[in-house]
Amino acid sequence: MRRVLLFLNPLLIHNARRRAAVEQIAELLSGRGSDVHLKETLSAHSAGQQASEAVAEGFDTFLVCGGDGTVFQVLQGVAGSDAVLGVLPFGTGNVIAQNLRLPRNPLAAAKLLLDAEPRPVTLGQITVSSVGYARRRSWYFLIAAGMGVHAALMNLAPTGQGKRHGGRLAYFAGGARLLVEHPVQTFEIEMLRADGSLVQEPACEAIATHVPEINRWRPGGDPFASWLRVAWVPPTGRLGLAHASFHALATHRSNGRFGWGGLPFPQYLQVKRLVCRPVRGSEYKPPLLVEADGEVLGTSYTEIGVADKKVRLLYPKESGPGIPMGATGAAGRNGSGRSAE
Repeated sequence: MRRVLLFLNPLLIHNARRRAAVEQIAELLSGRGSDVHLKETLSAHSAGQQASEAVAEGFDTFLVCGGDGTVFQVLQGVAGSDAVLGVLPFGTGNVIAQNLRLPRNPLAAAKLLLDAEPRPVTLGQITVSSVGYARRRSWYFLIAAGMGVHAALMNLAPTGQGKRHGGRLAYFAGGARLLVEHPVQTFEIEMLRADGSLVQEPACEAIATHVPEINRWRPGGDPFASWLRVAWVPPTGRLGLAHASFHALATHRSNGRFGWGGLPFPQYLQVKRLVCRPVRGSEYKPPLLVEADGEVLGTSYTEIGVADKKVRLLYPKESGPGIPMGATGAAGRNGSGRSAE
């Protein structure tokens, strides 16, 4: 780490304790001979451009002091470059830090990153189109991307107020409210498997995952692979979606499509590409939402696949218990020990 840029999300380091932690991290890096600069993100959508400009200015290491959303924004500016990306968990979910087995204490995490090794990981890429598919825009992602009620959950607090005041509790409360209030809408998915065959299904939830773990959920993605792990739920109602969510989180059961009373189980498939589109002739109120790494990006239509760019992500040499990010074997199987393809 020669020239290090600490990217700060001002909404997440607004209190004195967190500011003090950032200053301690800067001193720690300086003590190891790094030229350390601090930069606040100007807005949620400016961080990518700020990161791109910093790459051009010669910064070789970017340490993100924020949550997964801030990492997502910075990623847009460093993807495909020689720069190294590190994560310091100041956010709510901290899914990337979880998969890297970093401690939740940012200073403790920074100490592990001092001797961490950069490893090139593949990136997901999501392209979103509005109604009519005339305008298209693409983003890179590290965690997951998809369409359905889960995207509406990410849209609960677009200003960030809910997350800052309620933390994870805000998500759980919001999820319970969505199951009661938000319509469970059917859309079409098309999945391209590794052998080139196409699978087309109706669904009410579809998420292409790129990491082994997302909090309590264990989808079994692999950020070093050339595929994405798609989890989807067949068309159902509120009770059916709650049933599928329970088994995804608690039992990891995915054998068979439907259980008692016709309630669905989550389905899993490894794919090269996932396309989500509205059912022809259907009217969606509220609109179908699309998200990536917790950021709501648009509506109506999306293509999700593996990008042709990578990012050099810092992996600590020492980590806590569990399956390291990118491990194969157990992470690529469902809870029953059988392949979930």
